[in-house]
Amino acid sequence: MRSLATVVFAILFLAVAAPAHAYDARFSSPDRLLQWINDYRKNPQPYDVPAAVKAMHTLGLFKKQEDAGLLIGFIGGVLGSNQSKAEKLVARMFPMPAKEQGVIIRAIAYSGIPEWPRLMSKFEKRMPLRKPLINDYITGKEKTLDELRLDDGAFVIDALWGYYAATGYNAPVIRIITALPWANDVRGADRFSWSKLRAAFNSKEGKDAVRKITAGNMAKWTLTANAERDRGLLALYKMEVKYQPPEVAEPLKEVIEAAEAFQADRVQKQAQAAIDKIKAKHPGDAEWTRKTYAGSVAIATGCVVASATGLAGIGVPCVIGGALYSGAVKLWNTAR
Repeated sequence: MRSLATVVFAILFLAVAAPAHAYDARFSSPDRLLQWINDYRKNPQPYDVPAAVKAMHTLGLFKKQEDAGLLIGFIGGVLGSNQSKAEKLVARMFPMPAKEQGVIIRAIAYSGIPEWPRLMSKFEKRMPLRKPLINDYITGKEKTLDELRLDDGAFVIDALWGYYAATGYNAPVIRIITALPWANDVRGADRFSWSKLRAAFNSKEGKDAVRKITAGNMAKWTLTANAERDRGLLALYKMEVKYQPPEVAEPLKEVIEAAEAFQADRVQKQAQAAIDKIKAKHPGDAEWTRKTYAGSVAIATGCVVASATGLAGIGVPCVIGGALYSGAVKLWNTAR
């Protein structure tokens, strides 16, 4: 009888434990977690997100928050698209260590919810050590995602892709599209211009060119690579090309042609060449480019960062349209 009771107990235990194991399996590794993020917009499950956020922390993905743009943008997008549930979702993300609480604070600010300052203030007591950062956002010292410049670093484009992954909204992608004119030399190729002459004596303008051309090529490659695997994006580009000004429409047509022909690799090489060229013109800013664009974690963007900055071995995952784009899928290496 004892043996029978033991067997019955074991069967019941496994029956109860199996769903929990299946639930946790989605977040058991960086690969699976990022795949889940990539698929999320197809079947949104907002009440699963707090568990995913805790897994991100457990896997060490918040250690370098400047490299966590995708994750912060994703969390912000979930909150922004579930305004009535936002408070409950944030509450379930705790407990969270003080350092990593910065992710929650930024996600709230990036959510776009009209009452985000009130929501942030409501959780201030649970984050007493992060009061200075909370105050910086509420007072406007720190910028929301909408206020950040596209050439402020890879973090911004990463966060916009993360917001798209959470929502499927067009707005973040359209904003990335506006960076496309920067993919070419922002001052023109061969023609004389006063801005070129001024830049020769102005380190600020030189650095500005490095920032813009790097961001522009990053935008061009990620837009192409993502559209190869997400044909809904390609349809969006074709619609937008009709309404964008010529300086945006022309490079957007190049993105469309490259995505239709599955030539993201070619665009990637062009991005690398363009960034190498501008770095050669302004060698003093090469270190800025390396620091700003290395180690990014994003849908697609991590791949162009690794290649365009000459860091091919960075080991960043690239999750695009339901498939892991690169063989370098071990975010664990980056997290460590």
